[in-house]
Amino acid sequence: MTWASRTQTADGRTSPEELLAAAHASCFEMAFSGRLARNGTPAEKLAVSATVTFDKTDAGWKVAASALTVHGRVPGIDAATFAELASVAKDGCPISGALKGNVELSVTATLEG
Repeated sequence: MTWASRTQTADGRTSPEELLAAAHASCFEMAFSGRLARNGTPAEKLAVSATVTFDKTDAGWKVAASALTVHGRVPGIDAATFAELASVAKDGCPISGALKGNVELSVTATLEG
């Protein structure tokens, strides 16, 4: 790992922010899958990613945001309920809890037909 690979071009190297994104995406997917199952609408397929933003501020470098994106195929659910349960899962997953108050969190949920 080098500073340049962290802040400019990764060149195939992993950064702490990439690892955080992977942890957040997998934690959210588990929480969301559980929510969908408890709703009686288990997912046939969920594809989740997280994009972590690492920005320079006046106080120095910091993780500024983690944006979750989920696409899912879930029989028996409407788009509004899918989005609502995604938001609840975002707020309830343990990695979100660790980041909350320090990092901007968001989720974009798309229900596939």
